[in-house]
Amino acid sequence: MPSGDHGPGSISDDDPSFAQKLGYLFEHSRDENGVPYTGKKIAERANRLGYSLSDAYISQLRTGKARTPSFRTVEAIARAFDVSVTYFLANPEEDLDRVRQQRDYVALLATTGTFLSGADVGRLDPDTIDVLIDLLKVVKARAIDNPDHTNEGPSAPQDHSPA
Repeated sequence: MPSGDHGPGSISDDDPSFAQKLGYLFEHSRDENGVPYTGKKIAERANRLGYSLSDAYISQLRTGKARTPSFRTVEAIARAFDVSVTYFLANPEEDLDRVRQQRDYVALLATTGTFLSGADVGRLDPDTIDVLIDLLKVVKARAIDNPDHTNEGPSAPQDHSPA
């Protein structure tokens, strides 16, 4: 890992490899006695949790000789280190940013009384959500500036012909 003070659930912006993330855990995690973990100890812990993992394979993952562990292996290592599987799979900050972005979008939909029938927000890319958030902020600002304007939908056409 780069030399910043990143905790076991954090990673740097340059998205380190699996080997780097695993190496970081070995460097910074300690057992209940304060002793750094060894590959053997992590394999034993994983095996006690019901997984099948060898010290030799962990060594290959640490050095980068093995680069594509199965999800089950990633899960075993994560559980043995007592960290979330997402530590290895994604950039947690990026995931949190996306969740915050979607939360803001949904909140703006609610406060502006806007409905997107049939829209699957989870399938929208971040740039589209940003554009929609900006648009909804304008709608919200106009609603605040014109509180007398009710949101009753389009009005019926007026008939101006003589009776």
